[in-house]
Amino acid sequence: MRLDQILHRQVRVARVFGIPVRIDYRWFIVFALSTWLLAANFQRGFWEVRLDDSAAWVVGIVTTLLLFASVLGHELSHALAAQGEGIEIDEIVLHPFGGLARLRREPDSPRAEFRIAAAGPAASFIFALVAYGVMYLTDWGRSAAWAVCAIIAGGNLMLAVFNLLPGYPLDGGRVMRSYLWHRSGQLDQATRTVSQFGQWIAMTIIVFGVYMAYEYGAYFMALWSVLVGLFLWDAARAVWRAHTGRHARTVAEAMTAPVALEPDTLVSHFIDTVLPIHRQESFAVARQRRLHGILTLADLKKLPREHWHKTRVSEVMRPVDPRLFVAPSTPLVRAAELMKSNGAGALAVIDDAGELVGYLQSGRLKRKGGQ
Repeated sequence: MRLDQILHRQVRVARVFGIPVRIDYRWFIVFALSTWLLAANFQRGFWEVRLDDSAAWVVGIVTTLLLFASVLGHELSHALAAQGEGIEIDEIVLHPFGGLARLRREPDSPRAEFRIAAAGPAASFIFALVAYGVMYLTDWGRSAAWAVCAIIAGGNLMLAVFNLLPGYPLDGGRVMRSYLWHRSGQLDQATRTVSQFGQWIAMTIIVFGVYMAYEYGAYFMALWSVLVGLFLWDAARAVWRAHTGRHARTVAEAMTAPVALEPDTLVSHFIDTVLPIHRQESFAVARQRRLHGILTLADLKKLPREHWHKTRVSEVMRPVDPRLFVAPSTPLVRAAELMKSNGAGALAVIDDAGELVGYLQSGRLKRKGGQ
């Protein structure tokens, strides 16, 4: 396995309110770098707070953990707001440039989109206010606790303000999307517009980084700005391509997030709790992102109702078959041919690591292509 593949892998570290929390392996690099920078500053004297080596490292670790806990709180606010709108959450992922709450589907209305998008910055503003409040309860500028609270307050304030920039996938972009969606009634059109704004913002951040390096020699800030800008550019570009169906050429550009069922799920539970929320003709069956098969409603209709409460999804699904899955790089033309011939009318999307990363349905693909 190549180094870049290892760094892009994730590990689950917790489950909060029933939501899995994963961290990107690259997070450990940023964690170590942040701890080192903070410890070095406290050793030299940070806002008149100077610590010995061991205490500086302890404070550096604690401060970094609190900063990432703030990011987790920001994303958890999005997730809880989405759950309040009836949207299930697949996971929360922490990566080197922040975090991401993966929603299983788009919000039902512009108002729901606004509430979900605004929840994150609102939480960060609250965290900043709480940290500022604790600062006033400590000796002003004289203790490590005061310095830590100052960093947490400033970090959360910056996180909230930065996320309010009006470009997708930032929260400000989602707020703007809710407004454009409300005005036009077209979600895809609104998404394309704010994703273009996101690309412009990303380019501005990259140019700012180059300017800081050239004009002031601030190479660390410049490098970080360029990396953040490239990350935002890639994310905004991916969103724009995903919502421009007529330009899609590969499965990766047209697939949606999979709604995966556990193999041991009872059919009665699926029909009572999952199907009313996710109205689609077929579902991927997977455990820990490993595909087991595909369940279609057509096959399910053959099962007598009285057997629903004692039959598991794995007993009625179509087991894994080469005709039921493709790679993200597969041409859409080939995928469409497979969906016509495999009897399921759908395909699971499996990456090089063998993990389920997307789902493709012929009916939704046609509607997308016709927009």
